[in-house]
Amino acid sequence: MGPAPFRALAASALLLLNACATMSAPDAELYYNFTLLDPATQARTENAYMLVADGRIVRVGRGTPAIADPSRAHDMQGAYALPGLIDTHAHVTLGRITVRMENGAPVPVATSEDEITTRNARMLVAHGVTTIRNPAGDTAANARYATNITSGEWLGPTALSAGTLLDTTRFDGLSIVVTDSASIERQVAAQAAAGMDYVKLYHGLNEEQLAAGVEAAHRHGLRAVAHTGDVTWTRAAELGVDAIVHVMPIAADSLPQDRRDGYQDAHIKGAHAFYTWWERADLGSPEIHDMIAALAEHDVTVDLTLITFMKTFWGDDDAVREAGAEFAHPLVRENWRVFRFDTGWTPENYARARAVWPKIQRFTRMLYEAGVPLTLGTDLANPFVSPGHDLHTEMRLHQEAGIPAWAVLRMATSGAAETLGLADSIGRIARGYEADVVFTAGDPSQDVANIRGVRAVLLDGQAHDAQALRERTP
Repeated sequence: MGPAPFRALAASALLLLNACATMSAPDAELYYNFTLLDPATQARTENAYMLVADGRIVRVGRGTPAIADPSRAHDMQGAYALPGLIDTHAHVTLGRITVRMENGAPVPVATSEDEITTRNARMLVAHGVTTIRNPAGDTAANARYATNITSGEWLGPTALSAGTLLDTTRFDGLSIVVTDSASIERQVAAQAAAGMDYVKLYHGLNEEQLAAGVEAAHRHGLRAVAHTGDVTWTRAAELGVDAIVHVMPIAADSLPQDRRDGYQDAHIKGAHAFYTWWERADLGSPEIHDMIAALAEHDVTVDLTLITFMKTFWGDDDAVREAGAEFAHPLVRENWRVFRFDTGWTPENYARARAVWPKIQRFTRMLYEAGVPLTLGTDLANPFVSPGHDLHTEMRLHQEAGIPAWAVLRMATSGAAETLGLADSIGRIARGYEADVVFTAGDPSQDVANIRGVRAVLLDGQAHDAQALRERTP
């Protein structure tokens, strides 16, 4: 009998089902009796099997071939299999956010705590996430995460990471203050030396600083992820950023000319910027047309993190805000009592925020229809965002925006693998690829909501019972 939820088929039954030549790899594991979903081609293969050895897929086909050791044959009982999911915005090593007073001024502080990191990582796997992009965090913590995952000391997704983000304001444990091209160069060089894959350029940077960050990143062989503020997405694309994050293109210059007056004063008031820009935006304007055209022309990946804003806009609704909270670390859940974006919001603020949601959905659909490469990220470590669970929510939100289920699955698998530069090794269930696979009870190609039913996960060829991972404490 294989580990739950797998069943090993008896040798006699295997021979009766299929008399083909026995597969001889002594350590190979056979998974069979599932429907294989390939988001890259929108193909569905019923009664499929997969042979895994040394962490890789060595054979895929139909039927039930015999193997030398029947105890290594696992009946998946009609499950659906798709490539492991990819969360392209998961700050896996970020823990609690606090504020300390220094010389009479508040200083925000981000922690990195192993017990939070390891729970985040395990819960990601429990929900089928096998690869992440971690777009900022303490550089040393992110490097140590990679070391502990590679050694097997920790269980979690493979991470492509950025180190401490570059900004013009202080946020201890998360940002480093830069002012000019020389300071940007020093920080990028240090992150490259620490083994980072990306550089995160934050919203306080002006156009000159953003350009310097992109140039330094590319010079050191890193890619540049931007969370822009006053720099438009159009200009960021022209400057060569590789990815833009958050559905917040909140620069005043992205608004129609006649709607810019007074916006600057309104939009700087914290999270109110999440909706005030959208109230003034015109999705039919030349500014939006040029923005989308530039993103498509320069092949800039966009990671909208819809879940972060949905949980803020509905922050007064316990059912929405707390959905999936049980998967977050207890210390993080406690931290949400004080760290949340909607602090001080009134019923009017929530109503205004919700009123722009259909416009955000339409914008999401416009990006997709224009061919802008979209990936799915959650902004894990932000308030009320739960590891793994809310990637499933992010998938649902994209489908609700009008994007077909197959396309959403591709964004979460092969499409993301392409944007991460890993298309030759992950994102497909095919011979030679890493054995990162998620098995679900229902068919997510019909409705992405079925991704919630994760039964089992293969991570680098190792099988994990999803429910058992979720039930482990803390």
